[in-house]
Amino acid sequence: MRDIQIQGGEILADLDERSMTGLLLPYGEEGRTNAGRFKVMAGDIAIPADPSVVSLNVDHDRFQPIGRATRIWEQREGIMATFSIGRTPEGDRALEEIAAGTRRCLSAEFKTGIKDGRSTGGVLAAAAQVVRGAFPSAEVLAEDTPEDEDGDTIAEEHTETVYTNEYGKTYRRAYDSETTEKQTEAGTETTTVTTITEEETDADAEVETEQETEVSATVQLPKTPGKTAPRGPSGQEILASIATLRRNPLDAGASEVLAALSDIKLTGTGALPAAGVLQPNWLGQLELGTPFVREVVPLLKTGTDIHAGGKKAFKFNRGTSGNPTWGDGTWAGNKTEINSGVGFTTTVESALLRYARGADIGREFFDLPGGQEVIEAYLRELVIDHAQWSDAKALALIVQHAGTPVAPTVYPGVDGHDYAGAMGQLIQGILAVKRRKADGRKDTPTFAIANDAAYEELIYTPKDLIPEFVSFDVNTDGTATADGKVHVINADTGIKDTASVIVGADYAIELDELAGGPLHVDALELAKGGIDKAVHGYLQTFVARPEAIVHIGTADTEG
Repeated sequence: MRDIQIQGGEILADLDERSMTGLLLPYGEEGRTNAGRFKVMAGDIAIPADPSVVSLNVDHDRFQPIGRATRIWEQREGIMATFSIGRTPEGDRALEEIAAGTRRCLSAEFKTGIKDGRSTGGVLAAAAQVVRGAFPSAEVLAEDTPEDEDGDTIAEEHTETVYTNEYGKTYRRAYDSETTEKQTEAGTETTTVTTITEEETDADAEVETEQETEVSATVQLPKTPGKTAPRGPSGQEILASIATLRRNPLDAGASEVLAALSDIKLTGTGALPAAGVLQPNWLGQLELGTPFVREVVPLLKTGTDIHAGGKKAFKFNRGTSGNPTWGDGTWAGNKTEINSGVGFTTTVESALLRYARGADIGREFFDLPGGQEVIEAYLRELVIDHAQWSDAKALALIVQHAGTPVAPTVYPGVDGHDYAGAMGQLIQGILAVKRRKADGRKDTPTFAIANDAAYEELIYTPKDLIPEFVSFDVNTDGTATADGKVHVINADTGIKDTASVIVGADYAIELDELAGGPLHVDALELAKGGIDKAVHGYLQTFVARPEAIVHIGTADTEG
């Protein structure tokens, strides 16, 4: 069940007796509440046997008590109540607000369920003095007071409303109120007489007057007449209702009724904020996903030994270019001629790859607040672009010097296990790099590159299909470690259709860059009010030992 607070009718007060009386909970009328639209019928809400347990507060704030009920009773119109106001500054203020016409309504508090637009029961728990009532037909009922013939009529009001009772009958109620005032020694005495006329409005029924009730109420006011005109919701009422909900938003009992308040919507027809008033929460640049980090360049031997003239070195080779070998070196001895060995040299030179990208930016981005963040994001993206460019160049260089792919072999089986697929290719590549080359030298593999098909096979390889004396650790982040020190990454090997693996030694290719990374270049374009921003980078490549890189796989079928 939800805690419900329903605003009832207007109230009148007796300043001398420090009391207020009014319609607390009307029957048969649909209330507009934040718990939805529903009606309360006679018998739905029980009245406590002792009325004093029903307290009175201000704006449904339980920490602002101002009085207690002295009498609660039911009439045809609904539940009526009289409250005694405490002799406190808050109680004085409550009576003054009634006299001034700023807070003249009562609001019931009770817990109930709602089914088919009707309350399912509950007990009246408390009430509040509020600014505006929820039900137009709820009016003041108080003790009868004879009309003063010498009084001056200062206001007359006629209102009508239609409601449906618990038996489905539709009625029209008319309210005719007449307010008079009279000067007395105590001040201005204001008297309001309200006549309630009710008639049935069913289509097949004759219109008949069922009841006429004449009631009056007297308020002693200091010289200034009271105001009886209905008022719209004030900011104070709205804020008080919101504050009540905020005190315990998770408690279902905090569902306070904001009945009879004007609709204030965020968007659409009748929205309070005009276009552009509500501003978005500015988060700046979104940088989602994993930032780019170079993976290929770190596989190779890198440094900052970059020079405008480049790098140059030579290799000494045995024999001749046509026969790069010395053959058998066995000597017969006994003063016979020894073997002769000739050789030749080849030179190795570096290549220089250049990167540059920039833009001519209007200087307003720098001169005025608000634009610098965008320019900084642009410059960061240039640096990332340079990193991607250099990684792609390094990868292309590795694929190029790995040469023609070597076909995968049929790997030996052990106890019925066949080391086929990418695991076999990886081991085959490691063995190929370690194997002695034509110059008699061996190499030490440090890296491997597996294409998508190969990496997927590696990550799904069962542990019993990994040779017992070969260490292998693969991760879902696109990296793995094989044979203790071979760093494996997932990247393009130039083969798409089938699994392929490139294995190599880091010293096979040397890469040199500027110390501190790419250059940031600034220049002024005074004639057009611009500022040039650019990033320049250089990648010096030096292929030292291409035979230390091998490619295991089957080339894609052309076409």
